[in-house]
Amino acid sequence: MSTKKLIHIAPALAFMLSGADAIAGEAGTIVYGPIPQSIPALSGSMLVVLGLLFAVLAFRALRAHSASKPLASIVAVGILILGAASGNQLIQNAWANPSGFTNPSGGVITVISTGEHPLNNTSGQPQRVISVTPSQNFSIGSTQSPQCTAGLTVQNSSLCYINFTAAPG
Repeated sequence: MSTKKLIHIAPALAFMLSGADAIAGEAGTIVYGPIPQSIPALSGSMLVVLGLLFAVLAFRALRAHSASKPLASIVAVGILILGAASGNQLIQNAWANPSGFTNPSGGVITVISTGEHPLNNTSGQPQRVISVTPSQNFSIGSTQSPQCTAGLTVQNSSLCYINFTAAPG
């Protein structure tokens, strides 16, 4: 009986997954960030070494107690899985009308609708447009000024304009 239900559910799930791109398609993305300042920090490789050191210390601390030995193995496997998946962005933000530059540390604005969009800087500090990337079959343009282009600095409480249009053909 459960096999019959699965036979009917599987095609429905396949159709839902295949239509996800059509439902949540995007016209393009805008990457922005604060104006760079020299802040001392650890390099990426040193952060990995530091993370591994803490993982080893946590594993040893859990293994010291006999009741925690199974938990230590589960935690070690969980850390490996999360470490492998951490480079993948599993969930993306999408807005019909993009909200603008809201995060003081920078971010990605996903534009899912065509047309002229004002992007307001409400982050509390100047933001620099790092890149503007149209999706396939879209082009960039704007009739208003200033246009959101790579390298543009948008002061706090100011805005820039972007227009993603469907490419002809």
